[in-house]
Amino acid sequence: MRISHTIPAIVLLVVSACGGEGHSGGAARSSALVITSPADADNLIPALTTNVTASQVGSLLFEKLVEPGDSLNTIGDAGFRPSLADSWSWSPDSLSIAFHLDPRAHWHDGVPLRAADVLYSYRVNISKDVGSPIGPLLAGIDSVTARDSLTPVFWFHARSPEQFFNAGSQLRVIPAHLLQAVPDSALKNSPFGRKPVGSGPYRFVRWVSGSTIELDADSTFHRGRPKLDRLIWSIAASPDAAMLRLYSGEANFIEYLRPQDVVQIAKHPELKAVKYPNLQVFYMTFNERGYGGHGTHAIFGDRDVRRALTMAVDRQRVVSTVLDSSARVALGPISSVISTYDSTLPRLPFSPDSARAILDRRGWVTGAEGVRHKGAAPLRFTILVPSTSTVRQQAAVLMQDMYKQIGARVDIERVDFPTMGARESAHEFDAAIDGMALDPSPASIRQEWSSAAANAEGTSNAGHYASRQFDALIDSAASQMDPTRARGYYRRAYTTIIEDAPAVWLYEGSAWAGMNVGVRPAPMRPDAWFAHLADWTIGTGVVAAESASDTVARAQ
Repeated sequence: MRISHTIPAIVLLVVSACGGEGHSGGAARSSALVITSPADADNLIPALTTNVTASQVGSLLFEKLVEPGDSLNTIGDAGFRPSLADSWSWSPDSLSIAFHLDPRAHWHDGVPLRAADVLYSYRVNISKDVGSPIGPLLAGIDSVTARDSLTPVFWFHARSPEQFFNAGSQLRVIPAHLLQAVPDSALKNSPFGRKPVGSGPYRFVRWVSGSTIELDADSTFHRGRPKLDRLIWSIAASPDAAMLRLYSGEANFIEYLRPQDVVQIAKHPELKAVKYPNLQVFYMTFNERGYGGHGTHAIFGDRDVRRALTMAVDRQRVVSTVLDSSARVALGPISSVISTYDSTLPRLPFSPDSARAILDRRGWVTGAEGVRHKGAAPLRFTILVPSTSTVRQQAAVLMQDMYKQIGARVDIERVDFPTMGARESAHEFDAAIDGMALDPSPASIRQEWSSAAANAEGTSNAGHYASRQFDALIDSAASQMDPTRARGYYRRAYTTIIEDAPAVWLYEGSAWAGMNVGVRPAPMRPDAWFAHLADWTIGTGVVAAESASDTVARAQ
């Protein structure tokens, strides 16, 4: 295992850590949360982040104008709390919103944060040369102007239920004075992506690739100093290596426990498992274009073949075998936590006989070795899976056997997370078992599955799914002021994408986090467990027992 040279010293602080507040006797000691993760960050510029670790780090470095409340309401401005903006006002016709920036907000290099930074951040996120995954979510915004140095104003094409959410909570603000001289096309390779300067509750310290990312609390943060002194992401080579760090005390938090980890952690009295809801959905996406995103994939460019390959998979068996009862079969690119979730949506059934019949009709003939072919082309493809995910690898093996039953030959290629991300961004794959973390807004589905996302540089729509009907239905739903009519449009959109089968929807479910019993988390939100990380604390030593009011669920 590769471990930063400073980690052992930091861990000594963690084992005996206590926050400065309420500490009696001598000087307050440093408190550090050491998060072990099998995935390194990709780029710490929020407009370019497509990686979970980078998203977590970025959320502590860079701020939004406002933050959703814990109810995750995205309609109107009810429940939103100030972040960079300390107040806001709507125009009489609701076609513009003026945000007043907290005058105390500043970048970590001491430069005041102003409206020019907001204008620059918006422009970067809609730039085609940048290809930000946030871009499609800002489509309803016409422009952003500055009334004065502290008042950016967002102008909209039309009124919509989520216009406040889209303006205030979709983009994180980055410093114009450090980046505006960098061409948009060069932003991805800017040194800023590895040594960022933010305005959030934590300051960047260092990033050692494949090893460590460190942040320190900013005592001058305009909303008050965070409670934990230091945050460290300790990058492990695999999930097993990450768990070893938790067991040994080298780390005191891991965000995701596999089913076998939940069982094992109960044997460690110094540790606890915390169950929390999340908005993640996992699936196997099909690349509908050829390698590099050019042309049409010989297999997956055919909608009927994608439907057949979906019907060949016993998804309930996959989920039950790999995850037992800790997950449910995914209905589509939608989480059951989302307000528009509809359990009555139609779904493609598990039916190998129907799959074979479809392939017969589409000209895929069974050969002597049981592998189908169409002309000289065999029905053979590769599933890309991360080498650090046991769950996805097990799912791929089960699916490999199921595909063999209908005459498809499947190979499994295991690669590390950075390689997988690069391959998907370049569209150099056949199929990949992937996952997405949804926003609270149902309209955020455009970020992963819209035609605009399919054609964007560095898109998260790696499979190039593009449907004008789906786009139109989502746009209609997002702009509909009547909630009942909006739900109707969403249902039709979900039905469209499920029928088009751009992916085999596999599973969703609650997550378990593992941590030292002295770690006291603030509420862990479904959209981001780290949303209140600045309010977490660490107690002294090992907590012997939990109070009756403790919300932590001990692993059974």
